[in-house]
Amino acid sequence: MKTRKQYKPDPKFGYLDANDVAAMLGESVSSVYKKTSLGMIPFYKPNGRLLFRIEEIQTWIEKSKN
Repeated sequence: MKTRKQYKPDPKFGYLDANDVAAMLGESVSSVYKKTSLGMIPFYKPNGRLLFRIEEIQTWIEKSKN
């Protein structure tokens, strides 16, 4: 059976996936999912896939600094 290659968002187009955001924040992927479910972090969910705009994540990080 032929397996499909999973699409990986390319940062040059301005979007990241949950794994990229987790690495950027130094947190686990499950922590990123939890923050999206609590509405703490901006995200998009086209076709059921979590995507994050790089600019919005950077702004969110800046606003979250103490």
